Amino acid sequence: MRKQVFAALVATGLIGGAAQAETYICSVKPDGHDYGWISKTIGVTIDDVTGQALVSDSNILGVYKKPIRGEVVTNSPKRLSVKWEVSGGKDVRNRTYLRFLYKLTIFKARGNRATVKANPAGYVWDLGGAGKCKLRSK
Repeated sequence: MRKQVFAALVATGLIGGAAQAETYICSVKPDGHDYGWISKTIGVTIDDVTGQALVSDSNILGVYKKPIRGEVVTNSPKRLSVKWEVSGGKDVRNRTYLRFLYKLTIFKARGNRATVKANPAGYVWDLGGAGKCKLRSK
């Protein structure tokens, strides 16, 4: 799956084609039972010129068949936070949720440690996971 996520990011031209970009490939382990909503591999590409993000994981590829744009919340020398939304996905029990909201935070100053949170819109519970990311510069 990790190769599929990375290949999907590369296939889309790393956002701006010739623009400089940094790509993080994150290996994530869910905190508890995640019902399939926390992907074990998440890829994020940040365009250095525009600051835009592309996000890819198994849920995104399952619903949209390609990476989607994410919103960069924070991008500093210490931390990168990106949020995105997946609509119409199904969990391992084949239940469909209209919207699932995600936020990935990569702690650059801590060896690229990462946390991810996932919340189904309209519900009070959330899912989480943690792991580590590898940086691949173009």
